[in-house]
Amino acid sequence: MNYIEKSVLINCPVKMAFEFHSDTNNLLKITPDFIKVDILKIDLPLRKDSIIILSIRQFRILKTKWRIRITDFDPYSLITDTQEEGPFSNWIHSHCFEDIEGKTLMTDKIRYELPFGILGKAANSILIKNIIEKQFKFRHKATKEFLEKS
Repeated sequence: MNYIEKSVLINCPVKMAFEFHSDTNNLLKITPDFIKVDILKIDLPLRKDSIIILSIRQFRILKTKWRIRITDFDPYSLITDTQEEGPFSNWIHSHCFEDIEGKTLMTDKIRYELPFGILGKAANSILIKNIIEKQFKFRHKATKEFLEKS
């Protein structure tokens, strides 16, 4: 499995950051322009076993349906989504929230595996890992800007 971990310190209370991420509708506010997301279904309020179904288009040509399940939900601490159907062989994404002197340290931990064996490994090292890192860098910047303005 491939692993990416990214953190950002946000000048807002953990409760505010957690509630922002608990509303999947906010995903549209923090998605980079090179990815178009349509929310097809969300079980709200978000909780363990909620299902989220997304239609994702990248680079205006690659369209994928993504079904994820919330597999861990610990209020104000952790949200983990696990792919049940989508472009990866495996995808587990944890949003971790930690109070640091009244601010929020938000960490995304992504474990993923691509299909197609050695071809998937080559695609990851050439392209996919960079795309995921760029996407989460954008998300952290957008989340920080949005929550610090609120």
